[in-house]
Amino acid sequence: MSERGFHRIEDDIAETWLEDWAGAGLGELEAYLAKHADFLRFVEGRDPAQTAD
Repeated sequence: MSERGFHRIEDDIAETWLEDWAGAGLGELEAYLAKHADFLRFVEGRDPAQTAD
């Protein structure tokens, strides 16, 4: 995307569009899984007595 916010068609027909698209998707997936793993570590580290209110 250009600095004005316009979409350039050249980006869609570039030879590396598939690799760029897949790389961006994998980056998003890795970030999501990292957040999920952090949450699981948080839940597992809690004291069970704190939840018995």
